[in-house]
Amino acid sequence: MLKNNYYRQGIDIRHIATCDFAALECVSNAELFARLGIASQPRLTRFIEQGMGIRQRFVCPPHQNALDLARSAVQRLLAQNPALVDEAEFFILGGISSPLPVATTSALLAGEFGFRNVSCWDIKSGCSTGVLALIQALQWIESGARTGVIVCSETLSKFTNPEVLQMSAAIGDGAVALQVSASDQWKVRGLVHGTDPSLVRMMQVKGEFPVNIAQYDPARYYFSFEQKPEGLEAIGRYWVQSLQDLLATSAVTPEQVKHYVAHQVDASKNAAIAQQCGIADDAVARNFADFGNMGCPTVFINLHQWLQQPQHQFARGDCLVLHAVGGGVSWAGMCLERVG
Repeated sequence: MLKNNYYRQGIDIRHIATCDFAALECVSNAELFARLGIASQPRLTRFIEQGMGIRQRFVCPPHQNALDLARSAVQRLLAQNPALVDEAEFFILGGISSPLPVATTSALLAGEFGFRNVSCWDIKSGCSTGVLALIQALQWIESGARTGVIVCSETLSKFTNPEVLQMSAAIGDGAVALQVSASDQWKVRGLVHGTDPSLVRMMQVKGEFPVNIAQYDPARYYFSFEQKPEGLEAIGRYWVQSLQDLLATSAVTPEQVKHYVAHQVDASKNAAIAQQCGIADDAVARNFADFGNMGCPTVFINLHQWLQQPQHQFARGDCLVLHAVGGGVSWAGMCLERVG
């Protein structure tokens, strides 16, 4: 497990761009039921909308994949800062649903967009991948890099068994790209990352590559769920424990956290976790209702949505916590303080 609170360099998320969600399929709960061949059931609708807290989700169309969504996000990021193709010194692609599992997909994307001076690598650690990518970017900046790009993209819907309504209802697809730079405006107070590998079978796609066409079984390319009871209990425990560890490692009180931006698995858990750890409810970012659980892009898309609201600006002394826990079980967190 990684816990650290000493970094010479600060880090700043300069620009954030999502994929073009208008190009994806926006699926309401009614449309989801129709696609699954389920008759409208008011009780089930109430559970999804009130219990899970989701109204809609975006789904990648059949003719596109996670790399297409990543391309969309990178294109929109470069529209904000075209100089990145020359200035970026690293290019990190995070995600578990790449359609090209053997290729170095970060290099494919960087090459397509003409990046000239980047080190490229792919990273995979379940739903905590995005925050882990930020931790990796910080290590690169500590080594002398000034700026780079993180891209997170997932199409979990393509690996979801349509007969498992709970997952079909909860997940969405999406991608995000961000510029990460060295900064004296932000101080890294601390970070954590860890994995409980004993629970890796809790959420797993068992199909192997290359695909054996003669023995192809589509069910093996959907998520399977084992160790579910102990896994769910463990995830709840690690959510709270990793946030407590992050605050302790960062020497930050819960009252100092003015922006708690986390990965989301339903509309209520993050607020409950924050409350258990003493973080104020109005510091909790929420976007699950419209996007669902998108896997590793979720935390940064949540941050992007949070910053669209004028009341969510960073003042000197504010602490921003980015936090993610997912099936696997893996967790990651970073605490930043605005100092300039």
